[in-house]
Amino acid sequence: MTASLAGGIISALFALAAVRGLPFGGVLFWLAPLPLYAVAFGWGAAAAGAACGVGALVTIVSGGPAATGAFVLLFGLPAVLFSGLAMRGAATPSLGVPFALLALWPAAMLLAAEFALADQPGGLSGALTRVVEEALARMGATPEIGTAELVATVVRIKPLAFAIWFAIVTVANASAAQTFMLRRGLLAVPPVRWSVATLPLWYAPVAVVPALLAGFAGGEAGFVASSLAMMLAVPLVLQGLAVVHVVTVGQKARSLLLGLAYVGLAIFLLPVGLALAGLGLAEFVLNLRRRALTRGPRPGQSPPED
Repeated sequence: MTASLAGGIISALFALAAVRGLPFGGVLFWLAPLPLYAVAFGWGAAAAGAACGVGALVTIVSGGPAATGAFVLLFGLPAVLFSGLAMRGAATPSLGVPFALLALWPAAMLLAAEFALADQPGGLSGALTRVVEEALARMGATPEIGTAELVATVVRIKPLAFAIWFAIVTVANASAAQTFMLRRGLLAVPPVRWSVATLPLWYAPVAVVPALLAGFAGGEAGFVASSLAMMLAVPLVLQGLAVVHVVTVGQKARSLLLGLAYVGLAIFLLPVGLALAGLGLAEFVLNLRRRALTRGPRPGQSPPED
């Protein structure tokens, strides 16, 4: 109970730091899930659920309903759900379903937002367009400098940006919490490496179908389909990166290859992301990581801790 109380309060304070505009509040906001995952990995998903409840009480008192909703939807419930699914009924955590939820959770939030804004002009895309237009107007942008194209582009990539942010924050904080608890001897389950996590087979059609629909649907339906396709591609890209991590074990130029993969993804997001997503899809059929792990490292070499 003490761990849940402390974890919930610290997590809520991290989230509220951004709401209150405190120095480094944006950085602390990114770290808000860390205490929740630490509690989950040390004392179980039920303790993480109690920490989420404590955090919700703190945020509703100090930040109001909007801050509480953001805390629960972005950090609290994902930490409880992901850790619970990973550690359910097994000696070793299973990352398959939590891996898929990295995209399914924000995709569900997008569909809920679309449903909630169905009576608004343009639905979710219309609401995002108005928000972006107002933000550009406050910065002094005028229609004469071609803001319409910029607005359309920003609205189109907003769902993808949110899915990428959510995946980075979740994976980074869960990994950091695992390392933190392991070094202090408090980890209740065996440690796992993200590079060996595999998406469930059912995820492949779930990710491909919206991409196919996006090619035929127009208007708001097309926006939703394309947004879902981009969001659901994020775990495939991560699986593709995991393949690169594993199959390059023992290669002399491994660091260079990994560096090129990450730098290329950062600079050329669309083409490199599509290539990695394709590699992630191929992993379902070719089992590239299993073959590489079966082959093992070369004599005198040990696999790195990714």
